Amino acid sequence: MSLISDLYKIQKKDLKNAVNVLENAFSEDSMWKEIFNDEDKNRALTEVMVRFCLKYGNVFSTSDNFEGIMAIAPHDKDMTALRVIRSGAFSLSMKIKSEAKIMKVLSNAVEEAKKSLNLGPYIHLLIMGVSQEFQGKGFGGKLLRAVIEKAETERKPIYLETQKEENVSLYEKYGFSVKKKIILPEPLNLPMWLMVRDAE
Repeated sequence: MSLISDLYKIQKKDLKNAVNVLENAFSEDSMWKEIFNDEDKNRALTEVMVRFCLKYGNVFSTSDNFEGIMAIAPHDKDMTALRVIRSGAFSLSMKIKSEAKIMKVLSNAVEEAKKSLNLGPYIHLLIMGVSQEFQGKGFGGKLLRAVIEKAETERKPIYLETQKEENVSLYEKYGFSVKKKIILPEPLNLPMWLMVRDAE
């Protein structure tokens, strides 16, 4: 038995629950508030990400009680418009169409910074969050240990981005290190840490 097989694998029927958890977890996230000052749009972006990972990667919960959610994608599956459509998120992406320009600028800045890391094949930890009522109770650690074991088995690094400085020390406890810190372009001007847990 592996740690990842102990997790609950999210299916399409669980989509609403998964999105609820992540929306709750990121309700105070400064970057999302800056781009989307609208809860419906915030939810739409979260669902686009979850749908994308359901199609091209994997989405897991700590259990079928949905305390925490983790969505991972392979390194060679960028979130292109075509893949978003294929994942069934076209109508959702239309909801955030007016923000598409700024999101493209941000995405380009991150991709440019990521290129310099020369990662090779890696696991992309796209999004992870624990409902506020369950935070600080080990559920985030349960998700992280599972993806770390998977990465070690596959001999791949894990890549993630975080916009919260307090998350940096949390990830460092699990063997991640900051490979690059960038300042996201206008109008955000917010820091972002690009972190990697190297293949063992």
